[in-house]
Amino acid sequence: MLDQKLNGTPQITYVRHGNRVYIHGDFQDKDIKAGEYIVFEAYQSVSMSTFAATWNDIWLKDYGTALLKRQWGSNLIKFEGMVLPGGVTLNGRQIFDDAREDITRLKEEIRSTYETPVDFYIG
Repeated sequence: MLDQKLNGTPQITYVRHGNRVYIHGDFQDKDIKAGEYIVFEAYQSVSMSTFAATWNDIWLKDYGTALLKRQWGSNLIKFEGMVLPGGVTLNGRQIFDDAREDITRLKEEIRSTYETPVDFYIG
């Protein structure tokens, strides 16, 4: 990694709207030689209509619900202790704290279940 910073590497630009990768390197001299490989990892935005199952993921639904619950609790904290008609009292602090715990639990779940382990570089 330090070697890449000091010696430089060919610069690569990805234009998302054109869906193209441009390699700014010297193909004639030493940057990129014939027989070498260029490997990169790319992500693509998915269409909601094409990949509808993505939006049906239970973790994503739970996480979105927890974020909305946190915002709702944050809004209700201002009116804590207010009694509504029928004797109902809203507790915005409790809703906010529950949502914060849910978000922490869901982030931990996504890290432990889906995240790849850290690779160690040797050399």
